[in-house]
Amino acid sequence: MSDTRFVPASPTSGEGATEHVHATTQACPDRRVIVIDPGHGGTVDEDGSKANNATSVSKVREKVLTLQYAQSLKQQLASAEVQAIFRSKNYCEVKTILTRETDVNPSGADRVAVATSNKADILLSIHFNGFDDPRARGTETFYKAKQNGHQTNEAEDLALAEAVLEAAVAAIKVFDSKGRSREAKADKDTQHKSIWVLRDPGIGLSGKMCRSAMLEVEFVTNAVADHHLVSGPKATQNRDAVMLAVAKALAKAL
Repeated sequence: MSDTRFVPASPTSGEGATEHVHATTQACPDRRVIVIDPGHGGTVDEDGSKANNATSVSKVREKVLTLQYAQSLKQQLASAEVQAIFRSKNYCEVKTILTRETDVNPSGADRVAVATSNKADILLSIHFNGFDDPRARGTETFYKAKQNGHQTNEAEDLALAEAVLEAAVAAIKVFDSKGRSREAKADKDTQHKSIWVLRDPGIGLSGKMCRSAMLEVEFVTNAVADHHLVSGPKATQNRDAVMLAVAKALAKAL
């Protein structure tokens, strides 16, 4: 285990978070919470979370990309377009919380705990794929398989994973004709057969179980994907476009 104790990034994460949420709920009865989990981080592997997996063609580590994309998603959730969707649902407040905002590696349990303590309604974990064969391409999402336990709302998690996938792929295809869907899959189909961060966090402010999904944006070991999403002159613009599409999908699903 790391010697560095994980401190949740948001002032509404960790100790005191529940009291803050309850107090705010009294003043604002119809609010929601979205937790964004930038995968990996730090330099030491923790239970349920490796420090890093993929490294892009342009030598950018996955842990850096996940934080950049998570920060972009948080910004897009605050955009006028997305806020209009929230207002149409009569939500008086939608709070967005990141499980980390710096180069640290919370354990899988710590990441889920941020969603639990804040009564999150949606938890989305962001990752990137890598593969030995540089031709590998595509976007995929994952949800917790019921057979893996810690899962009471599999159908709802699948629906969220499918909505996020559809939005991300459509946005990528605007600037990359080779973008494609690799489908929404149960975590039992992954290399490790189970993904810790997709465990049920608990009941959200909606009164229903928090829905969880993981987005694998693309294979950054592919040169074309790297150019469009990581290193090319329009990479930042493309990143924000993809995250705006995902933000809209989350808002509609909330």
